[in-house]
Amino acid sequence: MPRCLLVSNRLPLAFNSKLKIFTPSSGGLVSAIKGLDPVKVGYDFEWMGILTNDISADEIQKLKTHPVGNLPCHPIIVPKMLYDNYYNLYCNNVLWPLFHYERNMVRHSQEGWAAYVEVNQTVANAILDEAKDTDTIWIQDFQLMLVPGLVKEKRPQLKVGFFLHIPFPSSEIFRELPQRKEILTSLLRCDQIGFHDLSYLNHFRSSVQRLIGEVPTSEKTWGVYPISIDTEHFKNLAELPETQDWIAKYSKSKKKMKWILGIDRLDYIKGILLKLQAFRHFLKRFPEEREKVQLVQIIIPSRTEVSQYKNLKREIEQMVSSINGEFGSPAWMPIQYIYNSVCEPELSALYQLSDVLFISSRRDGMNLVSLEYVMSQNDQYPGVILLSEFAGAHSTLSYAMSINPWNVTDTAMRLKEALHHPEVKRKKEMRAMKDFLTNYTSSDWAKVILRDLVIESKKTEVVKQLPEHGKFDWMRDLKGKRVLFFCDLDGTLAPIAPHPKDVRLHDSTIDLLQEISENKNCEFVVVSGRDKEFLEEQFLDYDFNFPLAACHGAYSFSPKDNLWHNLIPHDSTKWKELVMEILELYTMRTPESFIEDKGHAITWHYRNSPREFADFLANKLFFELEEAMTGQPVQVNWGKKVIEVKSIHANKGYFVQQWIQGQSQKPDYIVAIGDDTTDEDMFNVLQDRKDIKPFCIKVGKEKTDAHYFIREQNSVNLFLQNFLESVGH
Repeated sequence: MPRCLLVSNRLPLAFNSKLKIFTPSSGGLVSAIKGLDPVKVGYDFEWMGILTNDISADEIQKLKTHPVGNLPCHPIIVPKMLYDNYYNLYCNNVLWPLFHYERNMVRHSQEGWAAYVEVNQTVANAILDEAKDTDTIWIQDFQLMLVPGLVKEKRPQLKVGFFLHIPFPSSEIFRELPQRKEILTSLLRCDQIGFHDLSYLNHFRSSVQRLIGEVPTSEKTWGVYPISIDTEHFKNLAELPETQDWIAKYSKSKKKMKWILGIDRLDYIKGILLKLQAFRHFLKRFPEEREKVQLVQIIIPSRTEVSQYKNLKREIEQMVSSINGEFGSPAWMPIQYIYNSVCEPELSALYQLSDVLFISSRRDGMNLVSLEYVMSQNDQYPGVILLSEFAGAHSTLSYAMSINPWNVTDTAMRLKEALHHPEVKRKKEMRAMKDFLTNYTSSDWAKVILRDLVIESKKTEVVKQLPEHGKFDWMRDLKGKRVLFFCDLDGTLAPIAPHPKDVRLHDSTIDLLQEISENKNCEFVVVSGRDKEFLEEQFLDYDFNFPLAACHGAYSFSPKDNLWHNLIPHDSTKWKELVMEILELYTMRTPESFIEDKGHAITWHYRNSPREFADFLANKLFFELEEAMTGQPVQVNWGKKVIEVKSIHANKGYFVQQWIQGQSQKPDYIVAIGDDTTDEDMFNVLQDRKDIKPFCIKVGKEKTDAHYFIREQNSVNLFLQNFLESVGH
């Protein structure tokens, strides 16, 4: 299998200098990566990360051949003082608070930035020394944002991806970073960048546009890939004897009381004080709930030596004490407070026994606790998730109850609803989320990212844009020559509409098409993904006299005999039943989405659906369809707010090949223009031809196999007008 070098700030282990042994470490990234299945993902993973200990060459070799956990490790040695300056003075004092909108916590220092640059250079050098040209480099998180640029500068041919595990802030916040240009410039060298949530991607795009003036590339290069967990691990953990022992122990103290579980790392981003305020308001507003509920709040110690965190801990404990003093009784304590880590079996027991998981993050990249809670639930007695809308998991878990943690009054009301959520709804909603996560594990997350990274790194950059006057240089050679012209419809000849049925040609475009159809030097062919009926409505009322191809070339219309012809040989559509079954489930879950059956293709549209949730489900659907259609004679495509499954013969590239072969007279030039992923099939086929000069044009500035691009659809008419003048009559 190909090798992926996974690069992070720290290795998933620590070295005990006295005992001379390595011990595993924990954390969200560690949990996700340790759960990767190399066979399922299709890569052999090796982990590169920093150690601050001076370890011998023998110890380093042991990590490569006998790793802790399941991944060979390559330690990058950084002096402890340098690491502390890099991590504390810049990562934690600048990037962490700024990216989480805690601007008052930011502490700038030149010393911190200098250390950040030096450590990133050290990591980049280690990658350059270790990586083979065939390797994929996958860099993780905000601590290493300069590494992509430093690696690409020396070895641009390496495939480099980057995934951000925390929020990317709005451009108004990010612009406050003194080193904003250096960081953005580095990230833009990546072949692919991944984010948890669409809002993070949009903020990144806006920052690129506003702060360094570059036009963003397509969302295929900048993607949304919400991280997942090792779902099987948490499912199995819930059934372990040790977990059952903890359940039995806690059940005695819980009795008939309802538990609200809070489990948070000690950090100001977690909104723990807001949670306590809401719980206080809940007890005041609903006195009948007293002595019937208890908040079990676990705080995982973090950065205990930092004064800001010491102060936060003190404030939390003062508020806990105040609430317990105000509402408690000899028989009941409103808040059970635990400042300590808990072992996995105990945590699983708490997940299962809790009636509500209460997450009140002020900002949170994802919050994997909510995913762990889902996978730990007992199907017969499931709980409810009360989830901050400012956590990335909010766009992942479709049935979590949403809260704005700053709205303390409303949060208290939602807590009341969560505690009394009907059992039938709890079972149905938790089952849906559990099924979803069962089919979207950390391995699935990695597989999709790495697949897209490989695809994008193979794409060629668009190099020539249509000039303002509307003519490419090559158009001056078309005079009097015979040109075969393949043209897409939606997004090319006609603008994209909110609903596909509303797409219409503008009058000016109709006039141009009339002129083109009368030009003896040009054979113009419309190649569309639309069905036959739609193309008839658009074109057959006019005397265009040019051929049409429907369903990506599955059918062609000849103006000579005025008939449609099926071009697919012996195509079986048995696959459609399974595809329709899958798509109907996603349509039920996604508001305003719908299915279009085109005969040899089925399309799922989600252009009008809620963006974050629909984009996430589209990501999952694409992967699920690829898995389900393995071995079937179909292709799965992800276009602009559509996912389509179509016969392998319903392919614009296949159609173009067949059409050229059927020409009685060989053309001098071929032109192809389109805006979507299906048009790439045309470009790929034509770029391989040696006998006829092709000119492939992408509408939209995206990575593509075309060599030219027109920035916007509304410039296509200008191009067509100049094309007509260039070809002549």
